[in-house]
Amino acid sequence: MMSLATLTLLSTSCIVGSGAALLVGWFLIRRRQITAHRNTMLTATLLAGLFLVFYVTRWAIYGSKPFEGTGGWKVLYLAILVPHILLAIAVGPMALRLIWLALKRHDFARHRRLARWTLPIWLFVAASGWAVYYLLYVKSF
Repeated sequence: MMSLATLTLLSTSCIVGSGAALLVGWFLIRRRQITAHRNTMLTATLLAGLFLVFYVTRWAIYGSKPFEGTGGWKVLYLAILVPHILLAIAVGPMALRLIWLALKRHDFARHRRLARWTLPIWLFVAASGWAVYYLLYVKSF
């Protein structure tokens, strides 16, 4: 069985990697490198899916880790955590819709419109996921 630290590091690495792949994919589509963009965005989606597998596995085995900070740190943690959770719930269906629109290959206008909303939300989820990890597992209180 994997340790708590291993599962936590794997899940966090996957979501951060997903965010990095999103940035690369955005860069590629700006340069009209469509095949590379598609492959990179599918990689971002795969990494986000792996994050979910590792996260749920960690939660099922070890449960939730309570936040140890107080005062302003707790306010900051909650200010990051709440939108992180809400937007993480929203971005999954948005990403699946984007993939479906792109793979249909005839509705790129809708794909682009939805991507303009999905990309910043997904990037926020990736960055805030790292911040939550840092505040729970790295920062000493």
